[in-house]
Amino acid sequence: MYKRRARLIFLSSTPDLAVRASRIAAALGAAWIEARACPADAIATDCDLLVTLDAVALATRQLSPPGCRSVHWPLSPSCTDSDIAAHVESLVGGMRLLARLDASGAPDA
Repeated sequence: MYKRRARLIFLSSTPDLAVRASRIAAALGAAWIEARACPADAIATDCDLLVTLDAVALATRQLSPPGCRSVHWPLSPSCTDSDIAAHVESLVGGMRLLARLDASGAPDA
């Protein structure tokens, strides 16, 4: 089902939050996703999922590139790493579930 890892871009008006989210996502979902952080007003390119992390990023985000979906995770700059990890685990868990439906595995497996 998955031919390559999904490309995620995290957008936030707080750069540290986007960096933390991308690092946690890369660590927890290494076999499934590639993650990077961008400023809230960045123009996202070459991504499969655009994740806005706060209201400013949601309001100022540019249109997603063709083929890229978007989701909003309303997090505050003071959220804990476990708050971010819960969102990432849900995302990766969904990918695992879909892969089980056709008896495939992670793209790197």
